Amino acid sequence: MPDHDDDDMTIIPRHDDDAMPTSRPVRLHPMTLDEYLELDEDVRRSSEIVEGSLVPREPRERPHQKTAFRLANAFEAAVLKYRSAHSGSTAPCYEVNTEVPLQLWEVPLTIRIPDAIVHRCREQFERLDAADAIIIAEVISRWSQSRDRIHKMGEYAKSGIPHYLIVQFDERGATIVEHYALMSPDHLTYSQISVNHRDRDIWALNISIPFDIQISWQELDIILPS
Repeated sequence: MPDHDDDDMTIIPRHDDDAMPTSRPVRLHPMTLDEYLELDEDVRRSSEIVEGSLVPREPRERPHQKTAFRLANAFEAAVLKYRSAHSGSTAPCYEVNTEVPLQLWEVPLTIRIPDAIVHRCREQFERLDAADAIIIAEVISRWSQSRDRIHKMGEYAKSGIPHYLIVQFDERGATIVEHYALMSPDHLTYSQISVNHRDRDIWALNISIPFDIQISWQELDIILPS
């Protein structure tokens, strides 16, 4: 059982990405996976682990949450269509989740919680790691600009996740969808593939790799038609 004595903790003010400066316990040694798994479930749900340090997630208002939910639903529809077209074949099995912990690497422990993820099928309670992830999507909020554009983008690329989406939104729904991808397994830096605008482009997302995904702007609306 890991030792959780107060001697392992100190309180220092800390800035994390775009988050407001806070004073919170910072470990004198990086958190291990076993220690993370012992944390209260509410703490794990509201925090991420970055290089062994516990980092609170940024505030997420309802439009943010709804946009992520609509995006996940659109991914789910594409996955179901793919499964239907490949039933009985040996094609890869994919599924969709929202806000599930994704372990990027164990040492130093880094666990992010993306807004939406398309990943290889796993058992219900099996933890996800970077090798499982196919597409990661983060919805940008005013609190998460550098976190999503710099920190998470670099981490997702470094851990080998093939596709990364950044989604901007307003009170109506998604406004811009940016698609980034790894161009080769040896080049762990994302290249920009497309930037689609609601007021200019027909599709929010239109890709054929890893499988056909076409998402309309209407699917990402968060205001129901009257």
